[in-house]
Amino acid sequence: MKYLAIVISALFLTACSEPAEVNAQLTYTVKTAPFKNYVEAKGELIAATETVISTPASSRGPQTLAWLMPEYSQVKKGEVVARFDGRVMSKQKRESEFSNDKVSQDLSGKNTEIDTRRKHLGYDIDIVEEEKQFAETFSIDDVRIISKLDILEQAQKVDYLNAKTDYFNWQSEQFNSSAQGELDLLNMQSQQHQSKIDMLNGNLSSLEVVAPHDGLLTHSVNWRGEKPRAGQTLWPGQKIAGLPDISVMQIKLFVKEREAINLQQNQTLEFSLISDPSKTFTGKVTKLAPFPKSIKRQDPQKYYELTASIDEQGAHLRPGLKVAANIIANQAAEKLVVPKFSVFADEDGAYVQLKTASGFSKTPVSLGQSNLSHVEITQGLSEGDVIALVDKEGKL
Repeated sequence: MKYLAIVISALFLTACSEPAEVNAQLTYTVKTAPFKNYVEAKGELIAATETVISTPASSRGPQTLAWLMPEYSQVKKGEVVARFDGRVMSKQKRESEFSNDKVSQDLSGKNTEIDTRRKHLGYDIDIVEEEKQFAETFSIDDVRIISKLDILEQAQKVDYLNAKTDYFNWQSEQFNSSAQGELDLLNMQSQQHQSKIDMLNGNLSSLEVVAPHDGLLTHSVNWRGEKPRAGQTLWPGQKIAGLPDISVMQIKLFVKEREAINLQQNQTLEFSLISDPSKTFTGKVTKLAPFPKSIKRQDPQKYYELTASIDEQGAHLRPGLKVAANIIANQAAEKLVVPKFSVFADEDGAYVQLKTASGFSKTPVSLGQSNLSHVEITQGLSEGDVIALVDKEGKL
């Protein structure tokens, strides 16, 4: 029992001494140091200039992409780089031609019907004119020969024939107006079908897109970060690929909205290729989007898009290579800085654990600028102070 008590006491003393050792090691001496504010960004290499390859702008409707040459293929001038599906358009053309033929038949039948009806009306008018002329020519108004009643009847007959002539003339005018409206409608339908046939003929004649010159083919990316694929519907003039000039490259970068602090044009940046992080390159921000946007489908996170030039060009820089960059938002300056994880916060604000003669005490501090690893202390600490890197509960 005595031996067991000694062992337990030794373990207890060892356990009590370990936190003191650990706490003694997890401290940091406050000092002034060159401070840079970095903003992380990710993106890819793109060419400064390129020849755009797009859906034929002459087409007056959407087209379906059937085939696109693989990205980063070396192409020759005149080589087919994209082909569109013409099956749907061929079917639409046949349907439009059938409809146009049907309208042409309707138009021919309507013309025949109108001519027949117009002839019948003409015959009726001619007959009435002859009857009226006969009645007027052989009308007798001498009471010595016929009675007054017969004379009145003859006058009424002439008036009736005049009214009948006026009616047939009015009916002919109404029929001509109505017939012309029907003909105009059929002609308009025929023109619509012919216009669609002409459009489809134009689309069918431009189903293949060829390279305007030699170069390296790259696929375009839409606002959702998607590249063109077979079966996709594209609009006239929509960019599908490009032939970049790889002699001058630049970087397209994206910065998270909440991290885009103090960004502006002409700021210096450092970047490295994801495929070869051993070498670091430098550049300068040349363009900054005024508003953030989504770059991934179904991702609510928004990013600011930046374009940056590259100081050192080379054949190893090719379009599409992914890069990781640090943008220097503020130039180096001597500031009182501490590690970010040594600053804690509660409902009263930011504080550190300052080492005093009696131990560590909670000391409020005011914070300035910060980067990925350190934060500036504007009030609450002095150079040479020692702070703990863990809170008094032993938490980082």
